Amino acid sequence: MTGTRGIEADSLFWMPDSGEASFTLTFEPLPKRTKSFDFIESDCEDCFKIFGIDLTGKKTYDVPEQIPSDLRRINGQASVPEPVFKSGETVVNLHLIGYRKEFGKEIDLYVNTMFGRQQPYTSTIDTEGNATFTFLQCGPAQAHIVMSQSMAGDVWLAPGEEMDVYMDMRVSGWRILYRRGMNGKSPKPDPFRTLYATGTYADLANTAIYGDQSGYSINIYSDSLADYRLKADEYTARMIKAYQSLSDSVAQSNMSPLLKELNQLTLKQQLVEALTQGDRIREINYRQINKMWDYEQKVKGIDPMTAENVAEVCKLFDISDPKLLMGRELSGYVYGIGHPVTELLRKDFVQQGLVAEMPKVFLLVEKAESADLTDEDWKDIESTGNPFYREAFRQMEEKAKADLAAVEGRAKIETTPDVPKEKLFDAIIAPYKGKVVLVDFWNTWCGPCRMALKANEPLKDTELKSDDLVWLYIANETSPMVKYKTMIPDIKGVHFRLNDEQWSYICDKFKIDGIPSYVLVDKSGTYKLRNDFRDHEVMKKTLKQLTAE
Repeated sequence: MTGTRGIEADSLFWMPDSGEASFTLTFEPLPKRTKSFDFIESDCEDCFKIFGIDLTGKKTYDVPEQIPSDLRRINGQASVPEPVFKSGETVVNLHLIGYRKEFGKEIDLYVNTMFGRQQPYTSTIDTEGNATFTFLQCGPAQAHIVMSQSMAGDVWLAPGEEMDVYMDMRVSGWRILYRRGMNGKSPKPDPFRTLYATGTYADLANTAIYGDQSGYSINIYSDSLADYRLKADEYTARMIKAYQSLSDSVAQSNMSPLLKELNQLTLKQQLVEALTQGDRIREINYRQINKMWDYEQKVKGIDPMTAENVAEVCKLFDISDPKLLMGRELSGYVYGIGHPVTELLRKDFVQQGLVAEMPKVFLLVEKAESADLTDEDWKDIESTGNPFYREAFRQMEEKAKADLAAVEGRAKIETTPDVPKEKLFDAIIAPYKGKVVLVDFWNTWCGPCRMALKANEPLKDTELKSDDLVWLYIANETSPMVKYKTMIPDIKGVHFRLNDEQWSYICDKFKIDGIPSYVLVDKSGTYKLRNDFRDHEVMKKTLKQLTAE
C-alpha cells in the first residue's frame, strides 16, 4: 500500500453509527495483462476477503464450465412436480464451483420437512469443493444451503433420492453488487443463477435466479395486513384481497408456466398460514408495536378468528391439495394446517386430505424422533388411513433408536439437584467452588448456539485449556432427547437438561434475553450474566485472565 485518503494507515478504524464509511487505499500498479486479483484485509478468519475481482470488463456472469451441459437448460414449460410420499435415505452431493479454502471448511443444509420440522445437517468440504449430506427423509422437503452464515440457495428434495447440486460461489460477490445497485451506488447486476440441480425436483431449484424479480409474496406480518386493531372479518378480507391482487399479477405476468404455478402455490400457502394463524399474527403485531416481549403478559383485545373466517380460504382453492407442499413457504403452510387452532375448520369444513390427516400426526413427530411413541400414538397414525404415515413414523423411530444406541455410555446428563428452584443455580455450580465456571445456556435447535459451540470446542484443548476452568451447559426440554444425546458427546463439559419451570426461573433470575447466553462464575463463587461473551474475542480474553489469576 502506498497511500490512503479518509483513513489513517496502521491504526484501528471504527465504523460510524450510520454503518457506512468511505475511504481510499492506493497500491502499486498491477502488472499489465492482469485479468483478476484478490483483495484481502488479512489472513485472519474474520477479516474481509474479496476473491476474483475481474479486470477484463465482463458485464455478465458466464456459466461455469464445470456445469454439466444438460443442467444448463431450464424447462420453464414443465409443471410443478407432484409431491413424493415415501420415506428413504436422501443423498445430496454438493459441488461448490469456484471454492477456495478461505470460504470455510464446512457447509450447512437446513431441511424443512413436510411435518413442520427443520433438521440441520453439517458436512465437511473437501479440497475440491465437494460436500455430501446423507439423511432420512419422509415425504417432500425443501432445504436451505448456508455457508458462513449466509444463505446460498434453496433446493427441493425428493425422499430416497441421490441428487447433485452445483453451486456457483460467485453468488456472494453478486449480492454485494446487487446491494450497491439497490442503494443507487452502482448499476444493478444482471440476474444471476447460482444453482444447477439434478433429481425429481430439479426444475424448481433451477428456476431460482437471483435478481429476476420472479418471486411474489404476501407480507403477512406487515403492519398494514397484520394490524392488531382489525376485527377478524376485516383481517380476513384484507388478507384475501392481498392474495387475489398478487395472484392476478402472477397470472398476467410474462413469466414461464412453471414459475407461474410455483408462485401461485406459494401465495396459497401464505394465505392458509395467514388465516389459520390470524390470532397469533395479530398478537405479534401488537407486541412489535408496543415492544411487549414478555410472553407471560397476555395480549388482550384481539378479536378471535372463527371457523367461518378461516373457511373463507376454502372458497378460493382446495387447501388440502397435496401440491401445496411444493410452494416456497412449506413450513408456514404445514404449521397452519397441522396446528390445533384449525380444529373447528376441520370439524365443519374439511373432512379428508392433508388438512384432516396432518393434525393427527403433526405433534407426534417429536415423539417419534425421541423413540417415545405409545400405542395410542400408533392408533392415531393408523387412523389417517394413509400407509405413508405408518412407514414414515416407523423409520423415524427406528433411526432414533439406532442413534441412541450409537451414543450409549457416551452421553452423560448430570442429575439435576433436588432443591427448590430458588436454590437450583447455586446447587448446580456448588461442586466447582474455587474454579472459574462458564455457564452456557443453549438448545439443540438454536443455530447461533451451535455456531458458538463449534467455535469454542477447539479452545478447550488449546488457548483455554485449564484445570481451573469448567464448561457447564444448560439446556431445556425443548431440545429433543435423541438430538440432545447425540450432540453432547462432542461438547466437552458438564451437561444439565432442565424442565420448563426450572429453566424459566433461572432465565428470569438472570434476565436472559435469548440464547446463547452466558453466566460467568469466578473463583470466589460470584456470578454475573455476561452476554458480551457473544463476542468470541471478549470471551477468550476474559477467561484467559481469570484462569491465570
